[in-house]
Amino acid sequence: MFDLESLLSHGFVAGRRIALDIASHALQAVDPYGAVLRHAEVRGGRLSIDDDTFDLARFERIYIVGGGKACYPQAVAVEQLLGDRITDGFISVKRGQLAPFMQRMGRLKRIRVAESAHPVPDAASLQAGREILAIAGRVTGGDLLICLTSGGTSAQVIAPVEGISMPDKALVNRLMVHSGADITEIMTVRGHLSRIKNGQLAAQLHGATTITLAVSDEKTDSLMWNTDWMTPNGTTPADAVRIAKAYAVWERMPESVRRYLSSHEGSTPPPAATPALHQYMVVKTRELFDAATGRAAQLGLTPLPLTSLLSGESREVGRVLAAVAREVAHSGQPVAPPCALIATGETSVRLTNGGAGEGGPNQELAAGVCLELEADANIAVLALDTDGSDGPTDVAGALTDGTTPLRAAQAGVDLPACLNEHSVSRALSAAGDAVITGPTGTNVNDLVAIVVLPDAA
Repeated sequence: MFDLESLLSHGFVAGRRIALDIASHALQAVDPYGAVLRHAEVRGGRLSIDDDTFDLARFERIYIVGGGKACYPQAVAVEQLLGDRITDGFISVKRGQLAPFMQRMGRLKRIRVAESAHPVPDAASLQAGREILAIAGRVTGGDLLICLTSGGTSAQVIAPVEGISMPDKALVNRLMVHSGADITEIMTVRGHLSRIKNGQLAAQLHGATTITLAVSDEKTDSLMWNTDWMTPNGTTPADAVRIAKAYAVWERMPESVRRYLSSHEGSTPPPAATPALHQYMVVKTRELFDAATGRAAQLGLTPLPLTSLLSGESREVGRVLAAVAREVAHSGQPVAPPCALIATGETSVRLTNGGAGEGGPNQELAAGVCLELEADANIAVLALDTDGSDGPTDVAGALTDGTTPLRAAQAGVDLPACLNEHSVSRALSAAGDAVITGPTGTNVNDLVAIVVLPDAA
């Protein structure tokens, strides 16, 4: 998955090697394909998921729908379980994922698949929404619908409310993603402009038995935020308005959006899910945190699990994490080297100048760390977006140390200037520290692993 030859050809190699090892094991722990098959099995015509069992013979038809950056491996596992029992299905994956997935996992036989855009939706995202709604329109009370959800669904599958165009919805996404808002705040705004989000798809299924298999990309592993099509999140249009104003994007939103949300500010949250709805979290982002921490211990390091709720402005979070790592190296507090500082969560980049080059939150975090380090520090940091795409780039993240700024400068690139311009991909690539994985097949929270070794390392 990682280009070890390139990433280990320079810098603080011992620490970099350990950070990559930790990340590799953590990613294996959150593989959606394996997770579905651990949670579910079919035996004697019965589908068992965790402690629940469903008699497949009682369903007239079985449909599969899904979206997100981890839904293809889920779909492969579901086809393996159900085979020809599947009547029809449709999933949408991120553009650029399909060819690598088919090469690694094979073609889907019963479930149709299309690509659409992320993080800003496009016309294919709109068509994906139509496909999902078409299947919803066909199901009846005697059918089984299995919904596969993971991070990215909100952009890859859209169904705007009447009066909101696809370009308007895309602009809302772009404004919110670049505002610095937390993912749940972004989902709140987007959800109140949709005919399927915030639990609204569940209300259109005509009493069909519905199973959701979710891969979490939300810090607290809340089922509510990870099953957006089926579960209302308890917010209202008034909350969406408040959030847009708080992040100073309200006045920049399309008039159609402001008019719609303002006219529905008095609305109450949608009703809760129906009894025919069964929801399962097959991959939790907490498993990423625990696996990384556990692997550090296996490698003989003292793990320091900092937080599974990492958030904030990416470069500033990086500076804080650098200060903790430097304290460890300087005083042996709160733990002594050799150790690994582990954090998961999701930081954000707020664009204030209206534009940016190529970069992403994990790249800015790793850049923020290395700019605080001496060139000879025995500290290496890996910041990784677990789906293999950090922000709107093909870069998964970055592996940096105190030599990164110097190597970038030797290549003729000013890393601090790139960070200020939100174009760190160029500098990190020039330094040889951009991490390229391709689509990983999973999508939980971001992972930060900072390795601190003794001076003799």
